[in-house]
Amino acid sequence: MFDLEKLSKKELRRGKWLTILALFIGVGAISPVQAAASSALTAGLLVAIFVAPKTVLRWILPLALIAATWSFSGVSWLLQIVLTVAVIGARQVLVGHVKAPTKLTTQTKLKINGQGLNKRDLTVFKAVFNRTNDSVTHVEQLLTETNGLRKIAAETEVIRYARGVVKELADDPTQLTDADDFVYTHLPNMEKILMTYHDIISHEMIDESDKQQLAAARDVLRQLADQIQQDYRRITRDDITSLQDQLDTAKRTMRK
Repeated sequence: MFDLEKLSKKELRRGKWLTILALFIGVGAISPVQAAASSALTAGLLVAIFVAPKTVLRWILPLALIAATWSFSGVSWLLQIVLTVAVIGARQVLVGHVKAPTKLTTQTKLKINGQGLNKRDLTVFKAVFNRTNDSVTHVEQLLTETNGLRKIAAETEVIRYARGVVKELADDPTQLTDADDFVYTHLPNMEKILMTYHDIISHEMIDESDKQQLAAARDVLRQLADQIQQDYRRITRDDITSLQDQLDTAKRTMRK
């Protein structure tokens, strides 16, 4: 099945014009012998020119074919029913609505620990926190749009580390200074690059220079993912140090 929601604008436009070409060829092929059916296909062709690609692929083409089927002269109604069912079945298999995907990650609503913050500081922190959390969600969404980006997300686990930083900030807002690179540099840069990346791949034509830029962008995204992992390590280092101290103390106690 082709998930039309996942196809780029370029791919959708190509599919639309290939459909129009196919209808045009069909009109030319049957017009000498089946005028009524030819008229049905012509109507579908004309409508297809002015509507969105998804509508053409999902509705206009199947309806034009069904209309042409019932316009054929000298064809039994039983065969027309069979052909109609075949068209509907093919439409459902190829371009029918795909079940909406589940949420990208299971997210629990994070409660901000405002202990030790005055009202003004808490208000400022919440604004920064909410913007950062939204950016992580947006980055996660953008990383699912192409195979290359999905590969980066899977190999670097960048979203897991980004979510980890966000959770640490919710638990202890005073760590915002330790996460300033993540909040103000690494995450925003990744989001901006991903947005530009998607703008480029949506272009009708992509030349070699564009492909080189996209490859360079993927390299930078990997570097930013590594930086975000380091951001997480930095913000959790106190916990790691505390655990190490506890382990050292326990070992000394056991040796006595």
